[in-house]
Amino acid sequence: IECMARKIELLLPRGMRDLPAEDAILQQTVLDTIREVFELFGYCPLETPAVERMEILTAKFAAGEGTDVSHEIFKVLDQGERSLGLRFDMTVPLARYIAMNPTVKLPFKRYAIGKVFRDGPIKLGRYREFWQADGDIVGVAGTIADSEGVLIAREVFRRLGLEVNIYCSSREILREMMDLLDIPEDSRAKAIIALDKLKKIGEKEVLKEMKDVAGVSETKAKEFLSLCCLKGSQEERLRTLEEKLPQSHGLKTIREILAHLNDVPDLHFDPSLARGLTYYTGFFFECVLKKGQITSSLVGTGRYDRMIGDFLGGEHEIPAVGISFGVSVICDALKEKGFSLRKTPTQVYLAPVSEKGRSYAMEIQKSLRGHGIRSDVDMLERSPGKNMAYANALGIPFVILVGEKELEEKKVTLKNMESGEQRLLSLEEAIRVVSG
Repeated sequence: IECMARKIELLLPRGMRDLPAEDAILQQTVLDTIREVFELFGYCPLETPAVERMEILTAKFAAGEGTDVSHEIFKVLDQGERSLGLRFDMTVPLARYIAMNPTVKLPFKRYAIGKVFRDGPIKLGRYREFWQADGDIVGVAGTIADSEGVLIAREVFRRLGLEVNIYCSSREILREMMDLLDIPEDSRAKAIIALDKLKKIGEKEVLKEMKDVAGVSETKAKEFLSLCCLKGSQEERLRTLEEKLPQSHGLKTIREILAHLNDVPDLHFDPSLARGLTYYTGFFFECVLKKGQITSSLVGTGRYDRMIGDFLGGEHEIPAVGISFGVSVICDALKEKGFSLRKTPTQVYLAPVSEKGRSYAMEIQKSLRGHGIRSDVDMLERSPGKNMAYANALGIPFVILVGEKELEEKKVTLKNMESGEQRLLSLEEAIRVVSG
């Protein structure tokens, strides 16, 4: 009986991607840049599992009830049929880690880089599996810690050559607005979730969601939205809110942060800004491109002073503030800008043109690598022409040709693939040229 193998339909899960070499190299460039900046500011690395217990992820003070994120958790069952979930951010695992390790010395400045997962809608710059690079300060309640995230973001985007606007607000201010308007406590979280969609669905739909989903009266919803969407300059908006909320601690905090960051011209206070996750308690900001097709935030951040304490039963408050870079969307922004993509990290390709030259090429490669020069060598015994075509297709900047003449003179023929210039040089001279 003839057995026919079933043909497998080769498809990726929706919202997930393979990264070819040029995209993976770009992503690594972004990750390395963020890592360098975090360490420049004194953060140390911390790793947590990609999978957490579901009760950790779905706790009221973590993803929260009714948020988009709470519905987007990828659910997993292990062989013991325990309910697990893929992490949707790096903040909840950090809070769980600090709660489990009470001897951690505070303040604790950590960064974490890894994949997170959200089973949500897909669009340009938004995927269901994506990289985040987070930095957090645990144990500091003051505005200097809030301000540091803005400085980190500015430095990362300066190094990457991306121009962004930074918009900031405060969950505390939104809470004070709702106190002023006497919006019921049980409606507030859903009202903020609705406000978080303002730029996506517009004022009319936000008002509708505040009424129909959050249960806020039409009058109070309109008053709340009008306070959030004040017109005028930044100073005029601040003064108007200070008149409405003369005892506002949130506005005082924003004033202090803006004073700390008075040399950051692209920082704007926007009271209509909201973060849908319920764990935020105070200052937060987002970064968006000044120009381009990508409208998603490149950075999400905020203060969450209660989550760690809530994991410990709510008896103690442990202040924390974090910044989270959306690595995938940053990569998309760089590609849209025309960032030069490399197909290989190789700097030099060695092309032996004889059997004796092959042994000499291996010696040369050992020396190149000893000088930190990334190199590769022809393994298929191809002709010089085919090796040149291969190096050119991958964008390798230099080729070293090794034949009888080079072996006799103990030199190398170095070809610059961009200019086409070809020179017979000593290996030391070639190393200096390649090293720039």
